[in-house]
Amino acid sequence: MAYDGHYSQDSLRGGMKMARRIPNFFNKEQITKLFDAIQEPDVMISVFLALFCGLRVGEVVRLRKCDFDFEKRFLKIINSKNPNRTSEGYGKDRLVSLPQHLIVPLKMWLEIVGDTEFIFPSISLQGEHIGLQHLEKKYWVALRKAGLREVERVNTRGINIYKYNFHTLRHTYATLLWEKTGDIYAVKNALGHSKVRTTEIYTHVNNKFLQEKIDTAFSPKYAHFEIKQNVKEAQSFKQTDSAMDILKIRLAKGEISILDYQKTMNALNVCQKTVFGIG
Repeated sequence: MAYDGHYSQDSLRGGMKMARRIPNFFNKEQITKLFDAIQEPDVMISVFLALFCGLRVGEVVRLRKCDFDFEKRFLKIINSKNPNRTSEGYGKDRLVSLPQHLIVPLKMWLEIVGDTEFIFPSISLQGEHIGLQHLEKKYWVALRKAGLREVERVNTRGINIYKYNFHTLRHTYATLLWEKTGDIYAVKNALGHSKVRTTEIYTHVNNKFLQEKIDTAFSPKYAHFEIKQNVKEAQSFKQTDSAMDILKIRLAKGEISILDYQKTMNALNVCQKTVFGIG
């Protein structure tokens, strides 16, 4: 299976600690190009499931019809990773929400495949699901056609490590969910991670949520006072208001408690009233 770019493979030798890499993800323009390049319906449905449900390629190929509940809009992932592995997150079952816009194409696909156990049945092996590598190869064709089959680097063994692969869809799902919610625990639960530290890598990918908080906090329209031309007045305003904004950012990042935030804000308000003669 293709390496997903999340860990350094070179660091696995000799029992060395794995170095975490910030994962790549698709932007909206790249997703559009990928969709336009996909010609096979099974590849399109598999991409939908990875991109909009955050599934791994191994989870996609093993999906059964009985795993879907369209009425309650969820699917069940059975033994999401090899249960014999001891690493965190292995051998776990989880429920995954189905976005409303996926219901119709999924139902249509299930009608097309007919009376089979797996939603991606093998052509050559009756009663089995499609091979993981077979699906990946078909996906790579679409990536290449979309101009997204890029070599990111070459490892120490001379093997090409590609920037984008099937697991990039899961990274994109997590990144978009983080952007929209700013809730790391919601992302953790959606991905099926056991510990939040595993999920925290996505806060470093595209911290749009925090950027919006910063833009709001430092926006002139939220300033308490009009900045004067007088240098001394402007300097006093900057020092006091910046302190309040910094507190808000620290609260948003979870660096301080709401109690500490309120105590410090009260102290700054008293100071502000003294400096500006308010009250």
